[in-house]
Amino acid sequence: MSLRPPSFSDDAFRQLFEAAQARRLTRRQVMQRALALGLSLPAISWLIAACGGDDDDNEAATATKPAASATSATSNATATSAGAATTTGGTTTSSGGATPSSAAGGPTATTLTFGTISPATATGVGSAKGGGTLTLIFEGDIPDLDPQSSYDFHASAVYFGTYEMLVRLKGSNMLEYQPMLAESWESNADKTEWTFKIPAGVKFHDGTDCDADAVAKSFQRFHKLHLGPSPDIQKYVANPDTDITAVDKQTVKFKISPGNDIFLAMLASQYGPLVVSPTAMDQNKTADDPYAHEWFRENVVGTGPYVLKEHVRDDHITLERFADYHGGWDGPHFDEIVFRIVPENSTRRSLVESGDADATTQNLTPKDIAEIEKAGNLQVLRYDSTNAVWIDFNYVKLADPNVRTAFAYAYPYDDVRSGVYEDLIIRSSGALTPNNRGYDPNGFIFDTDLDKAKQMLTDAGWDFGKKLEFWVDSSSATYKAAAELFQANLSQIGITMDFVAKDTSTLIDFFYGGASGEERPEFWDGGWWPDFNDAENEYYPNFYSKSQQTSGGQNQLYYANARVDEILDQFAKGINDEDTYNQLSAECNDILVRQDPAAAFYGGYQWYTVMQSNIKGFVSNPIYIGTYNIYDMYRED
Repeated sequence: MSLRPPSFSDDAFRQLFEAAQARRLTRRQVMQRALALGLSLPAISWLIAACGGDDDDNEAATATKPAASATSATSNATATSAGAATTTGGTTTSSGGATPSSAAGGPTATTLTFGTISPATATGVGSAKGGGTLTLIFEGDIPDLDPQSSYDFHASAVYFGTYEMLVRLKGSNMLEYQPMLAESWESNADKTEWTFKIPAGVKFHDGTDCDADAVAKSFQRFHKLHLGPSPDIQKYVANPDTDITAVDKQTVKFKISPGNDIFLAMLASQYGPLVVSPTAMDQNKTADDPYAHEWFRENVVGTGPYVLKEHVRDDHITLERFADYHGGWDGPHFDEIVFRIVPENSTRRSLVESGDADATTQNLTPKDIAEIEKAGNLQVLRYDSTNAVWIDFNYVKLADPNVRTAFAYAYPYDDVRSGVYEDLIIRSSGALTPNNRGYDPNGFIFDTDLDKAKQMLTDAGWDFGKKLEFWVDSSSATYKAAAELFQANLSQIGITMDFVAKDTSTLIDFFYGGASGEERPEFWDGGWWPDFNDAENEYYPNFYSKSQQTSGGQNQLYYANARVDEILDQFAKGINDEDTYNQLSAECNDILVRQDPAAAFYGGYQWYTVMQSNIKGFVSNPIYIGTYNIYDMYRED
């Protein structure tokens, strides 16, 4: 590629350029990461033009970044933990050791739907076997291995083998936590102070001690980098030097505001709160790079079970066992993990079907998944995610809520879920999936009703001679297929809608430019998944009135509702009462879906992993989408 983007010397731009050039990111992921890093609009446009857009239908989520109600669906393949975390009142503690142990049995191939588990057929039986190599497939390389700057679920798959957070979500559960690096934790009564106990003897990969002081310095670095997910901790910690401290050699304390349990959820996010070696930072920092970010982009020094052995650009990343891992090596574990970089969809499918690779996640087409499931030779694990998808309505051009309600009734929900996405989209209400904290299990869900849609438009005085537009990315046959179905439905009720295919660069240039609502199309693809389990983390970027493209948000069609803003302002201040939290989230959802529709919400996206039948121990979590719990995985004889 000969194109050279402007400001290429800028570190943040280069990170994203390399990731997109590898065609590893969807257009929405490019948008999100570019905005999170504060890149300029010209830089974003050059970036997409140079990289040529998406890899057609291998979009991870048909949504930017990025379920089961109260009775969350979980796989029957779950790992046991050395100590289960519990929450009582203002104190959260953990009993047992500092790390999870591997599951005694392996996962059974399952087809998961929100709220239920339907067993599928799995092949391969035998005894657990330790050692060997686990080969996983990525569709593109990882340009940034710094876990406190990268906003990339592929990178997280590497981090989850090499770095550790203080705590992590327990198995497939999104509301319980288990030890990872910390062995126990607690908060004061108003949850404005949190302390974590670090077990003695934990080593970084460079041989230095990981004690409370090292953890505090790592989180101070995370706060001060101002890259990627750093706003997540900046929201809670005002001054990292005084509010993140080592009380003693084994105890680290956080002083936060607002005080609430969601801080713990943030610490369990796959983006950012991973502990890096401060010694490595000090040894490799420069005057221009005081946190050694450039060095950490290429090097890995954590406390996780595996160390980085080799990274050959655009070919593979290899990890090997860390002999001094504090969790130990009892039980079956792989010796080596290889992430192969395979840009071509057909080659990815061929490798996993031939057995030359052990697993791949969310990088085949919906049709591929249906065909592989039908063949029955591999595990196809569909599992809950927090990735909701929808079609945005232009709040300026479609100002009447009755008109937007009519278009919501006109959308071909079942045809899109089952026909276009091969049942990978699960029926749900609003911008949250049933996994998300704050999801309303009684929330309104539209079904297609063309007669009602036409009557509502007639009653609203709609001009049926008016032509509408739906803009789609020309690189995605999936988006176009869904838009065509919507177009056909509208045609049946006398409305002409043109779907306009534009290249990714043009779309980014337009939607993140200064165009008014009147200049924007009536419809546009939308979607999101949160960094951690918090309703505000889903609502705010997309529907807060000030979270528009001019301020770095995702509110691209200018949705604005005063009551939604009030609710999100309350979330930002902190809500400790769970009933109040759920009530406000349900009210926000009802406004967005039914009272003043922001979009046609058509469901939650099930993610999937295609895996050899003899690979066991894999556990999915709706927040940790795209990752692997590789320490707990093994191969059966």
